[in-house]
Amino acid sequence: MKLFMILALIVLFTASAIAGGNPPTQNSYVQCRVQTKQKNLQPGSSGELLITLKPQEGIHINLQPAIDVKLDSSVAVTAVGKTEIPRQATANYLDTSIPVKQSFAVPKSAQPGNIVVRGTITYFYCSDAEGWCSRFKQPFLVNLTVVRSSP
Repeated sequence: MKLFMILALIVLFTASAIAGGNPPTQNSYVQCRVQTKQKNLQPGSSGELLITLKPQEGIHINLQPAIDVKLDSSVAVTAVGKTEIPRQATANYLDTSIPVKQSFAVPKSAQPGNIVVRGTITYFYCSDAEGWCSRFKQPFLVNLTVVRSSP
């Protein structure tokens, strides 16, 4: 009986993992790269995330609905101001030759050491030839070092 229960639980967990699964972390149509402009920051200073989205040929990134950058609330940094999103001059699409920018602040209470900045970028991408659009939530993480402030 115990063996039957164990096997039933294994089958149930395996089936739920296959059916529900985790959402993909990479988009096969759009490459995403997130980095910080500054690798080392002092407590109380601000930095900038540089987000580069490179779609495949024939794919574009819509600006309506708008691109959304969210930082994980458990991270030691906080988003500051609005996300800077470059627009193509001829269409309501992202200009992918210029990175999307999101400013953030390191709290004055931050201790020296490494910080992992985690977040999610949500954007809509479309196929020019096939006429479809889809939303994607791209998780990201960036390493940052908090250094001692100068006396």
